[in-house]
Formats: sequence, structure tokens, C-alpha cells
Amino acid sequence: MEKRYFFIFSFIKNLTVIIIIVITTYEDEVIMKVAVTSQGKSLDDQVDPRFGRCAYFVIVETETMQFEAIDNQNVMLGGGAGIQSAQLMSEHDVHVILTGNCGPNAFQTLAAAGIELIVGVSGTVREAVEQFKTGAFSSTGAPNVASHFGVGAGASPPSGDGAQFPEQQTGVGQGYGTGRGMGTGMGRGTGRGMGRGIGRGMGTGQGVYPAAPQSAQGQAGLQGQEGSTSSKQSLDALKAQAQAMEQQLQELNETIGRIESGAVPHHLVAVVKEEKCDACGLCVPVCPEAAIRIDTIAIINDSRCTGCGNCVAECPQDAITLKKA
Repeated sequence: MEKRYFFIFSFIKNLTVIIIIVITTYEDEVIMKVAVTSQGKSLDDQVDPRFGRCAYFVIVETETMQFEAIDNQNVMLGGGAGIQSAQLMSEHDVHVILTGNCGPNAFQTLAAAGIELIVGVSGTVREAVEQFKTGAFSSTGAPNVASHFGVGAGASPPSGDGAQFPEQQTGVGQGYGTGRGMGTGMGRGTGRGMGRGIGRGMGTGQGVYPAAPQSAQGQAGLQGQEGSTSSKQSLDALKAQAQAMEQQLQELNETIGRIESGAVPHHLVAVVKEEKCDACGLCVPVCPEAAIRIDTIAIINDSRCTGCGNCVAECPQDAITLKKA
């Protein structure tokens, strides 16, 4: 009788060891995908300090160091770049983000998608991943920069005695709105906001600082060229705006197509915090799917929402967030 009990005990003990080995082996086979914001397409390029408007995302499998570089088409967006970039990372099954800085909207979207965020990262992409693998980084519990961090506004005019004014600086108008075309380029720029139906208005324009004083003869010579120069600047600004709009529309259509085909693993939808919503209605015109209506609060149609995040970025009360569908 004692031998039988001993045999059963040994069998259970060995079975437990086998189960532990199987579980450990399975965990070891899980592929960790880390995305690093990068200034280039290789592991040896520098980390881009911006998340939503970084030049590239380099997605690295930590075990093999195999990687894929993705162009960040959101870099030209006037608003919502962080949200769209977070959605992009969710669609690529990324587990961890390594970057320099991250704003509140992107932080919220990454949290909703269950993606770990680490900020304050610098050096090359390869160095960042290696440091992550050694446990040198800790997760970020809050955004470390304000909204719209990384939006280029051109260089600031020089100040002080003897300061030299450059004749022209190119900038991006910081006006962005609810699809009503609020953005105007700085200086002579003629940025126009994006119209209704697509989303946030994005003002791009040519910022021009006043040139250094010139003689009357020099000014007279420039007057003949001013009309043609102004027209060219306006045309260039409109072309840049059109390109940005085309990129955003293409991304929206691609996202919609992936959702409809079931190819998006982590689809997010917008939800309203009832205690914060004052039914202002600013979220309605920026929704490309017409998924929002106003009652006593904003009401979102989950079946139509694509989780684009335009409403999140637009809400002045921070009453809208994203969650997994």
C-alpha cells in the first residue's frame, strides 16, 4: 500500500515538472515586438524624439533583432498625429514603444490598446533595443509633453542688437480645427484648413520674416517680383496641404478596409465620459464616418466608429477616450 502511494506521488510530481517545462517553453516562444521611433530606416539610425510625428517606426523582434521600417505618414497631420500613430502600432501588434516624448492623446490611445510605453529614450535604435532587453528602462505612467509636441512652426525670429533676419523661413501654420478651415499659415502663408468631411483642418503656410532694411533702389527692384513670389508661395502652400490631405484620406481608407476585412487585431472605438461631456458638438463635424450625434451628451455609434481619434483630439473637455472594441 505504501509503495502504491509513493508511485502516485512520484507520477504527480513528474507531471507537474512536465507542465512547468511546457509552459516555460511556450512563454519563451512568444515574440516580443518593440517599435522604436527613428530618424531613419535602419537599426543604426538615431531615435526620433517625437512619437506621433517621427519620421519612421522601426519594429524589432527582440529575440532575433529582425526588423521592419515603416514610413510614418502621420508626420504631416495638423492634429491627431499621435492618435493615428498609436493606432498604427496597434495594427502591427506592437507590444512596447520606445521613444523620446509622448503627448496625452497618444498616451491614452496606447494605453487603450494595451501597448507599453517608454519615453526618454535616445541613441541609436539598436542601442535602445539592447538597453530594453537588459531591463534598463521602466514603463511610463503619464505623458511627458503637451499635445501637438513636434509640430514645426518655423524658426523664431532672431532678437537682440545686431540680429540678422533671414529673408524667408518655411513653417507650418499651427491652425487646426474642426474641419472648418481655421489654420492660417504664419507670415505670408495662405494655409487653409481642411474642409468638412475629412477631419481636422491643417494649415500649412510659408512663414516669412521681414528682411533686413534695404535701400530705396533695392526696394523698388523687389516690388516687381513681389507679386510673382507671393503667388508661388501660395501655390506651394496649397500643394503641400493637398498632399497632406491625400495622405490622411489614404490612411483612413486603408484603416477602414482593414477593419472591414477583419485584419485589424486591436480595433479601438471612441467612448464618451458622461460626467465630462457638455454636448458642445465639436466632435460631430470631425468624424469621417458620421458616427456621432448630440443628445444631452455626445452619442457614438460603435458599429460605425473606426477609432480614428479625431473626436478625442477635438474635445475641449477631454470627455472622449478610446477603448478596445
